[in-house]
Amino acid sequence: MARERAGYTQEKVAERIGVSRSAVSRWEQGEIEPKVQNLVAIAALLSVSTDYLLGIGDHETPGSLRLSEEAESALHKFIIEVRKDN
Repeated sequence: MARERAGYTQEKVAERIGVSRSAVSRWEQGEIEPKVQNLVAIAALLSVSTDYLLGIGDHETPGSLRLSEEAESALHKFIIEVRKDN
C-alpha cells in the first residue's frame, strides 16, 4: 500500500534500492522478508517508518521527516557500499 500511495512501481522501488523486481514482489506477497538495510531503504524511499512496514506501527512517518534528495542519494550510495562488503 505504501509503495502504491507513493506512486512507485515494483520496478522503480527495485531500481532505487538495488534489488530485483521479483524480490520486491516476494516481499509484498510475504514469501520472504527484506534484509534490514533494504527495509531501511524502502522506508526512506516511501517516507514511512520501518515499524509501519513491519506491521507493528500504525502511523506512517510524518511528511516533515522525509529525506532530502541529497540524503536519499547518500543512503542509496551507503546501501551499495554495504552490499559490496558482504
